[in-house]
Amino acid sequence: MAYYSLVASLPYLKIGDEPPFSTEAYVDQCGQWVSEHEKRILEHILLNMHEGHECPVCKKWFDIETQLRNALARLRGHKLGVDFKEFLQPHDGFIGEIEQLAADAFNRPDPVEIEEALDRARWQMAEDLADGKEPFCFEKVLAYGIQLKIVERWNRMDVHTGKEKLEAVITANTEKEETATPE
Repeated sequence: MAYYSLVASLPYLKIGDEPPFSTEAYVDQCGQWVSEHEKRILEHILLNMHEGHECPVCKKWFDIETQLRNALARLRGHKLGVDFKEFLQPHDGFIGEIEQLAADAFNRPDPVEIEEALDRARWQMAEDLADGKEPFCFEKVLAYGIQLKIVERWNRMDVHTGKEKLEAVITANTEKEETATPE
């Protein structure tokens, strides 16, 4: 089914901009346009409301995410000299581009640049879900939702919050070391 009005009404998204609405609000608004089955797909992927059964588009997206995470586990394992095999998760299919995107991102010097490159890769892979299909298809609605989650994620990041979280981790680890009894 084509969702001309819905897709045409979606505001432009860009990493770093304020999201026009929340992912939850997006799923709720889509509920008036998409079928009940499609709304469950949006909830499954965008809101992590897993039902136990997967649809083909859910499976495809989760396979993409799993392959990306596996690629990162391999890269980190090699860098740290750690056996990464226990961290790999099974997935169907193989997309060579994902391996290259992960390697390119991982080779960046700054952790923020790495995260941004990975999210740009996810952004493009979300767009690719609708490749070869009608421009106003459900996959386009889903891709927009995935991109909205990425915009929201970046909008929640700020230096002050990051420093507070880092200090909390350091403090917690320091307290553990102080309370540990020497052997």
